[in-house]
Amino acid sequence: MKTQLTPHSPHPHDQNSISKVPFLLLIVALWIVTATSSGADAPVQKVTNATPAGPDQAPNLVGKSGRPQAAGQKDQPAVAIQGVRIQKDQRFSEQAGRAGLCDVYLPAADPPANGYPVVVVIHGGGWASGDKWTIASYSRLLAKEGIVAVTINYRLAPAHKFPAQVDDVRSALVWVRQHAKRLDLNTKQIGLFGYSAGGHLSVLLGSLADEAAVVQASASNWPITDPRWKQLPKINAVCAGGPPCDFRSLPIDNSAMTYFLGGSRRDRPEAYKAASPATHVSENDPVTQLFHGEGDALVPLAGTRQFHQSQVEAGIDSRLEVIPKQGHMLTFISPKTYQTVVGFFREVFFKPVVAPSG
Repeated sequence: MKTQLTPHSPHPHDQNSISKVPFLLLIVALWIVTATSSGADAPVQKVTNATPAGPDQAPNLVGKSGRPQAAGQKDQPAVAIQGVRIQKDQRFSEQAGRAGLCDVYLPAADPPANGYPVVVVIHGGGWASGDKWTIASYSRLLAKEGIVAVTINYRLAPAHKFPAQVDDVRSALVWVRQHAKRLDLNTKQIGLFGYSAGGHLSVLLGSLADEAAVVQASASNWPITDPRWKQLPKINAVCAGGPPCDFRSLPIDNSAMTYFLGGSRRDRPEAYKAASPATHVSENDPVTQLFHGEGDALVPLAGTRQFHQSQVEAGIDSRLEVIPKQGHMLTFISPKTYQTVVGFFREVFFKPVVAPSG
């Protein structure tokens, strides 16, 4: 059974009347709840290169590392929120406006010998709206665990259709590699995390990463000869919540995804195939943590279950956490969800090394 996406429709018998508007309104409500519940609107305290006076203060990134900023990188002071150092609005791609900006959340503690693990964090919003601040609470939690979170904005539909969003995540991964030395990052410990549309982009990139060049290019606007392909670091772990995993099961003439995929499945079958993480599952995909609300009526749990099962059958270390009695929005802010995300990356990046016996 493949994923069945079921957007609300006031006329359930008319496939072409299915609308994405209620979906987007729900996501907007989700952002508001997240901001008020996680302290995202808390005042920001700017800090200087002076010695910190307490655990919730930290020096400027340049002052801490002793290295100059990379060429072309704007020298911005760090800020401290809840004991985490944040460097805001760093430009990770050539995209104009907010689409190419990221916030970097750094742990207060000094980096391990090999550098901090790093997770690229991807917001939701139906691929058509949203901002990096909406998922900031997860980024702060990861930083408190000793993991750098690079929380990105990406180009939005319908102005920018698939695969623009996928390429923006790739650009963020290239940026991570290019700035690893400056930020003390361990490029052998890189993860992706996102929810809803961000979850889709996370599992899609994780599933695509080991595919042949021509398959990867089917979900990209980059030419195969683009040098950035060789600059992409390996993705070691993926965590995704409420992710649409297979668009190939949508009715062939349904137009609900036109704003993102550029037409119906009849019009653009290759786009629906390329955008479906389930298409690209193979044995070398990274360890994956999926989570989904049991009562999610927006992105049905059945699709994530099927994707998880296909990963298990391919020999991938795949886990699925079902959040009891929660729908799409409440799953995002569930304490169980926070525990799942943080616990997964803690295990993957910091699991103890067991000495061989004998």
